[in-house]
Amino acid sequence: MSYNYKKELMEQLDKDTLPEIQMNNYFTFECKSQCMGRCCNSITILLDPWDIEIMARYLGMSGQHFLTEYCKVDFSNQLKWSYVRLKHAEDGPCIFMLEDGRCEIYPVRSRNCRTFPIGRAVRFEQDGSKVERMFFVERMGFCLGHKSEKSWTVEEWLADAQCSKFYELSDLYLEVIHYVTNDLNSKEWMNENIARMLLPLLYGPDMLRHKLGISEEKVDHEEFYRRRMKALKVILTDMAAGFGHGPLAQRVKAGETFAGSIMERMKQVLVSG
Repeated sequence: MSYNYKKELMEQLDKDTLPEIQMNNYFTFECKSQCMGRCCNSITILLDPWDIEIMARYLGMSGQHFLTEYCKVDFSNQLKWSYVRLKHAEDGPCIFMLEDGRCEIYPVRSRNCRTFPIGRAVRFEQDGSKVERMFFVERMGFCLGHKSEKSWTVEEWLADAQCSKFYELSDLYLEVIHYVTNDLNSKEWMNENIARMLLPLLYGPDMLRHKLGISEEKVDHEEFYRRRMKALKVILTDMAAGFGHGPLAQRVKAGETFAGSIMERMKQVLVSG
């Protein structure tokens, strides 16, 4: 399972084979103690950089330690991009599930866990505009939540889950992927080795802060995340130009060189924004 899954969801929504829901639609749902934790077994949970960052900080560990300890990192040969999954939840019971079925890291749970049973698919058009679609995740036989009498609108459910910030920051990352795929033609030059070089920018904010001397007092966590997404674009645009792709390709072809090393250009973005 990869980000291609999101593309498939969008195609189903476009064809009406997966019904779309609106913010003012009502539904009934409430997690029941009788089935608590059953949905945390043998399930694929994709994680974005912001998911991992807040989970790692909550547990008092570095992002890269969290990545090694709790995640699987794979490379999609079709999309030409790395994606991350929560490994224990996929292989069996989620490691963060407590004995009573509740979640040890509930305040910082991932977007997918946070908004269930509602799913969200995002697509960026060629002009960069964003299309957002909501849908109900396929019901699981053991889940008793839909048998609840508690009624919500979709908007009320998402507000109660406090997911707006997660969606906003996740979309910044998805926009980077769209930019790399469409504007930089990454399918022609991206490979697993290059993708591995990007992991510290995506999942190692602690290491970057230490290496570049950027304290939390100078730049808070959310702003530093935003700057990392910008830095990714800078670095990838430079890389793409070297392979003859993207908006700077003609400059490289003409023999022009970039001012400073990649690390210096990245630091400029991370320090000044």
